[in-house]
Amino acid sequence: MTLLNRALLVAAFLSFSVSAQTQQCEPWQGWQVFKNHFISDEGRVIDLGSKQNITTSEGQSYALFFALVANDKAAFDTILDWTQENLSEGDLSTRLPAWQWGETGNDTNGIIDSNPASDSDLWIAYSLSQAAILWDERRYSILAAVLAQRIMREETAYISGLGLTLLPAPAGFEFDNDTFKLNPSYSPLFIYQQFSKLYPHSPWQQLHEGSAKLILDTAKNGVSPDWVMYSPAKGFYYDKKTTDLGSFNAIRVYLWASMMANDAPYKAQLSEQFAPFVEAINNRGYVPLNTYASSGKTQQRGPLGFNAALLPMLKEKGDDSLVMAIQQKLMVDKSFTRTRYYDSVLNLFGNSALNKRFSITADGTLKPKWSTECR
Repeated sequence: MTLLNRALLVAAFLSFSVSAQTQQCEPWQGWQVFKNHFISDEGRVIDLGSKQNITTSEGQSYALFFALVANDKAAFDTILDWTQENLSEGDLSTRLPAWQWGETGNDTNGIIDSNPASDSDLWIAYSLSQAAILWDERRYSILAAVLAQRIMREETAYISGLGLTLLPAPAGFEFDNDTFKLNPSYSPLFIYQQFSKLYPHSPWQQLHEGSAKLILDTAKNGVSPDWVMYSPAKGFYYDKKTTDLGSFNAIRVYLWASMMANDAPYKAQLSEQFAPFVEAINNRGYVPLNTYASSGKTQQRGPLGFNAALLPMLKEKGDDSLVMAIQQKLMVDKSFTRTRYYDSVLNLFGNSALNKRFSITADGTLKPKWSTECR
């Protein structure tokens, strides 16, 4: 090989490497669309079209996670500041964020429901803890630790027969005769694993075990319920108010499970547990809107966001042709990414997990693509 040819090959290789690196580091277009349509300049995530143009702590928590995955520190800080100022009355360290904020009448906005939501609090604390590591910001670390401590103190209970358990909120879900109303989708197991590592002197591992039992024991027929009742005398059960329906909450149970590392605790059990649901989706050709935990039956066609949320799990256990068909539909109909908040959230989670924009290790550590491949 002549010196000239060798030089040309080296130049071509370098050009390819730069091109590949540039491709890996391109801005996350889905996040840009979400920011443009759902997040105000002040950092408020708005559920467009809702009755009072509401903002929820859930929306704020997910936006923090997406901003971190996108390496968008400016947006992260703006969202965090709005959350702290408006949902926590100026100080996240002294008040868990209120669940709902919006129009209160007479052209004013404010807190509509002051009860915190424990799943949102977990996601806020988790995103802060990972941002502290990835962006080397000590103030995030301090705030995450304080939030984690408050969650453990204010939003958990030791339940006989179930162990340490996450309550959906500090108030409103504990009843007479040691009866509780619980939500399996509130517990991403990888967050508990990470907090067990970061805060080893707090009982996060116990909460991890109790939550895994909740998820597995309520999905014995392959599908998860939105809500479930529990008492030591009856175990898990349903009644007229709390049925075995699984829909807009339960869809996240499968999503969180698919985001876990293959060697994470309970990953294999969850994958096996939800195999009947994956098979039902393969047979139908779409993700259903409703499932019924007592029978495993499925019903109706779910929205596009449901299909996007199941992409990672379908990729692992399902039919590749169905994954491609769902992706094609999502490419053709993008209108929901500008008008429907919850579908957009599910889409961002599902597609970014599927495309490896981030990964989560067995101990719950977040690894965004920008932190490993784009430096």
